[in-house]
Amino acid sequence: MAADPCNIFGFELLYKSVENQINKKDDVLITLVHWYFVKTGFRCIGTGDTKTLNPSDIGSELLPNGWNQNPNYALRYVKEGKLYILLGTRSDADLILNLMRIEDHSVSNIQFSIDTTVSALKGPLQTLMPSFQSVINTIRTNLVDPVYTGNARETSTQTSTGNVNHDIPRRPNRSDYDPLRVGPPQRPNPDLPNCGAVPPGARFDPFGPPDVNLPRPPRGGPDNDHLPPPGYDDMFM
Repeated sequence: MAADPCNIFGFELLYKSVENQINKKDDVLITLVHWYFVKTGFRCIGTGDTKTLNPSDIGSELLPNGWNQNPNYALRYVKEGKLYILLGTRSDADLILNLMRIEDHSVSNIQFSIDTTVSALKGPLQTLMPSFQSVINTIRTNLVDPVYTGNARETSTQTSTGNVNHDIPRRPNRSDYDPLRVGPPQRPNPDLPNCGAVPPGARFDPFGPPDVNLPRPPRGGPDNDHLPPPGYDDMFM
């Protein structure tokens, strides 16, 4: 759930807890980022960039000891059982912030001009950072949302491409029926010559049922149709 930019409840108490540690403008901006993280459900589990999460790490709303003792910042956070790492790097007059979700290496980044963003080291937030509402909006939309809500976009993409079935079977209809396309006979007619099984898909002129009104030919010796044609023997001489 996004924080209301106008609601800065809790920032003053947090700032008071680290006010004696603040020694540069970068610290003020990091304190605001940390406050927003805590306000939206993140908990800090220490400094560094270790990418393994201990199940016993529940985190704290406070900034850890040594959070601003190095030239660059590296803070570890946990939210809903997922590990996040915040890195802050000074580049000339700008402070570049990167947030990574370790589970899938999703990364977001923002950049602030320190001298124009932070005006003082002491006092209420309005004095420390006159444009704090704009800064909070930037933290939310460009640093946190692209990483924290990334899993929703990935799931949606997988769902939209995972339900397509290209091999749906189709039941034949009457228009598909071809009376000349016959499979193997189920019960061979004993009065027909034994030609073997008809392969599936073969085309031939179908045999009609015998006319029961006509007498059957005798089963005696061969008739003229069974004799070889004249000159048959000469063909193979």
